[in-house]
Amino acid sequence: TAAEETYENRVNVEQFGIIGLLDIFGFESFEVNRFEQLCINYANERLQQKFTADTFRSVQHEYESEGIPLGELRYDDNADVLGLIEGRMGLIAILNEECIRPKGNDAIFVSKVYTMNVHDDVGARKKAARGKKTAAVAVPLVKEIAFRELEFGIRHYAGPVRYHAAGFVKKNMDNVPSDLTECAGKCGNALIREELTKKAVAVPARNAPGKPGLNRRKSTLSSPTVWSKFKSQLVELMEGLGKTRSRYVRCVKPNKEKKPRVMDNVSAVEQLRCAGVVAAVTVSRALFPNRLTHEGALDRFSFLGGRAPGGGAHVPEGQSRKNVERLLGVSLRTLETTADDGSVVKAFVCGNSRVYFRHGALEHLESARVDSLGD
Repeated sequence: TAAEETYENRVNVEQFGIIGLLDIFGFESFEVNRFEQLCINYANERLQQKFTADTFRSVQHEYESEGIPLGELRYDDNADVLGLIEGRMGLIAILNEECIRPKGNDAIFVSKVYTMNVHDDVGARKKAARGKKTAAVAVPLVKEIAFRELEFGIRHYAGPVRYHAAGFVKKNMDNVPSDLTECAGKCGNALIREELTKKAVAVPARNAPGKPGLNRRKSTLSSPTVWSKFKSQLVELMEGLGKTRSRYVRCVKPNKEKKPRVMDNVSAVEQLRCAGVVAAVTVSRALFPNRLTHEGALDRFSFLGGRAPGGGAHVPEGQSRKNVERLLGVSLRTLETTADDGSVVKAFVCGNSRVYFRHGALEHLESARVDSLGD
């Protein structure tokens, strides 16, 4: 299926396009979460940001095609979490700083994370409130009373996670030994030679002055850390994804026992939340939580305007929208509100092919329908 092998006289393989499949670990939260979980969850935060942006664009495109003004569509994104991780005073910068300090260690890293970033000190907040229930501070970094010395918490899009920083500094400096890099450079296998030497993080240096015979190597203090390389690769991945039309496939396990025809609703919802699906649905329903086609609205609610149920059938083309506006204008008049400029805000908006309901409007119609059918 490779274009360069299938087509003759090809000039540029990019002219054929690319179909790629990205399969990564999902959001992780265990009893003990370490450096690996933070890297995985960081990658998921970046992918969730793109997923949310794609969802917003699809909603925007739908409203434009329906001829509905988008207005101010606000939604919660995860920019604050990404800022905490990759910002100027974020986790990556602080951890890299500890890796170049002569006595850098995990405890100082955690201390600096809390010192240099605004955080929600749950214990101090509750103590100041004298036992009263207080709202959480809207910041992603969390500090709990139960946290141990090397622990810190982050409110990810999928939920809060407590991280244990033991080994963070050591794992972040896990560079390929220079002698192994030199050995790989002399390997007869071109793949090994190129891959292990093109991004070498340590190279031989000249003998130190004043100490002949002592073969020193360049310091690895300026070498790219594991997290820095991970971030660069993630940025490159996101740039590549940004040039594509993405489609998303979410896999949900119906139950932990792997039994047929058994659905664990709590577990399924948790998986959807961790996959960002719940957040995406929230974005798509931010302005209008419910929607129906014109014919569907007339079929279901036409009798509220004096017609028999199913009155939306066989409506002349172009007439259904007017009928929907007339019907809902009367049925939802009690839910109308007045804007600051004095204009009337209806509980619904009619598009070219669908009618969109604001919060509570469809429930009001369903309640009126049940009452009418009951009578």
